[in-house]
Amino acid sequence: MRNFFLGCAALAALAPPAAAGGFPVCFYGVSEPASLAILRNSGFNCFQTYLDDPDKLAGLAETALGLDMRMLAPPYKVMESAHAEKARKWPILAWYLKDEPEVSWTKPEELLAMDRRVKAWSPKQATAFVMGHGFPSFTYGAAADAVMVDWYPVPHLPPESVGRELALAREGVRAADTTRPEKPLWAVLQAFDWLEHPQRRKKRVGGWPTSGQVRFMTWLAVARGASGIFYFKYSDSKGVPLPQRPELWSRYTRVAAELNAMSKVLMKGKDIPLPEGLDERLTGRGLKRWWRRYAIVLNPTAAAVPLNAEALKGWRPLFEVRRDLPESLPPYSVLILEK
Repeated sequence: MRNFFLGCAALAALAPPAAAGGFPVCFYGVSEPASLAILRNSGFNCFQTYLDDPDKLAGLAETALGLDMRMLAPPYKVMESAHAEKARKWPILAWYLKDEPEVSWTKPEELLAMDRRVKAWSPKQATAFVMGHGFPSFTYGAAADAVMVDWYPVPHLPPESVGRELALAREGVRAADTTRPEKPLWAVLQAFDWLEHPQRRKKRVGGWPTSGQVRFMTWLAVARGASGIFYFKYSDSKGVPLPQRPELWSRYTRVAAELNAMSKVLMKGKDIPLPEGLDERLTGRGLKRWWRRYAIVLNPTAAAVPLNAEALKGWRPLFEVRRDLPESLPPYSVLILEK
């Protein structure tokens, strides 16, 4: 265990800083400018806020600009405020059109109208909205420049369901937006305990995702084509920021360091097949940048799966304490390889 934490500490120290123009690694629900330096120093390059007060958003934008961060924020009050002109040059990752339109029964044409209104005001800044699962993308997928899916399975559903919902969302976007079928798809992953939220079942269940589950869901999302990762959310239901709970916070900063180290590969790499000869129960994604090849190998099953040493000859693990290949991949785990 001691070696594990030493390895994580070394990874955090050696990982490159999270650049705003790199692969988006973000946290939801940020409302204080003072939180941004904590996020930035922990490996996150963007954030989402529910604040819509134009003055408060201007303060967040000014701080974000100084820290080389980008933000996802509601546009509607800003558009009608004294900040409207300057806001067109804020460090916006995307303007946040709507939170789960399927829940409020928003009509597709209404969401499209929101998108057009924001783009008419600020045509050079992107727009985005989030859905609670993948299927609504068949209804809403034509709207916005980026589509987001929030899916929080722990402990109700197996963690591999994250990949299913993202794959479904991509199919919906392809069907609904034939002019932009491959537009960005961002995953919003779980950083909370379901016990803090209402549940329909009589016997309430909950628990935070473990470090292994956070890592597995993150890299599974990347393997299913997510071009940005968000975690929901920065503070718990009592308003306590996650960085004040170091054991939990480290589960997310470790993966942020890995994503930052792989940022250029994820942003500019070319998709290639995984190495031949792997067990068919394994899944993942292959990438190539310059002369190097990378393999994101995941085990989405509840049992350990053997690794074919011959198929992986010449590949070396990244982000692991041991650099030799393991004999098998544990349940719901990931191995990042380089050759």
